[in-house]
Formats: sequence, structure tokens, C-alpha cells
Amino acid sequence: MIEQRDEMKLGELDQGSLISIILELREVVRVQAAEIQFLKDQLAKNSQNSGKPPSSDGLKKPAPKSLRERGKRSKGGQKGHSGHTLERVAEPDKIEYHRVEACPHCQQDLRGV
Repeated sequence: MIEQRDEMKLGELDQGSLISIILELREVVRVQAAEIQFLKDQLAKNSQNSGKPPSSDGLKKPAPKSLRERGKRSKGGQKGHSGHTLERVAEPDKIEYHRVEACPHCQQDLRGV
């Protein structure tokens, strides 16, 4: 109905016609705003916040977020903790030799070397 009136000049229309045009346009804007909001909501969904499978996320997957809280201690040995190391002895009880029989790269025999 609006398209038919587009050819007329708005200044030539009476007040009732202008009000009906405004009401029609307001309804069109309301419908379009609802459709835009629906499409925005669809775009915002991913496998983290909906029932969609992870394969539907495409290439822009959300970064994984751990539910565990960050540790309060620093990494590695803690201050004040005495370490325990196996000390070297002058006279070992037993000696084991682990000889390489073949080169790991070219598989050449190394038993004679």
C-alpha cells in the first residue's frame, strides 16, 4: 500500500492518509527489528551456550575455559621444600650397560664399533 502512495507527494496527502502511512511504517520497523534480533541471537549461539554440536562452530571456536581456579603457588618446587636427589656413589652395587646395536637414523650395525 505504501508503494502506491510513493509516487504522490506527501504534502498533497490529508492528515488521515499520513497517519495511516506512519502506522504502516511503524509496523514494518517493528517486524524488522524483531527479525534482526532473532538473527543476532542465532549468530551469538555456539556449542558453549546452546545445544549445538561443536562441529557446527566452524573455524571461530571459542577459547577453552577451565573451570578450575588458578593456583596460588608458583610453578615448580616450593620455597622451603628440601629436594630429594639420588646421590652418586663411588662404588655402585651393580653396573648395567645399555649398548646401541644399530644407528637410530640409518639403521647401520654398530656392534663392531
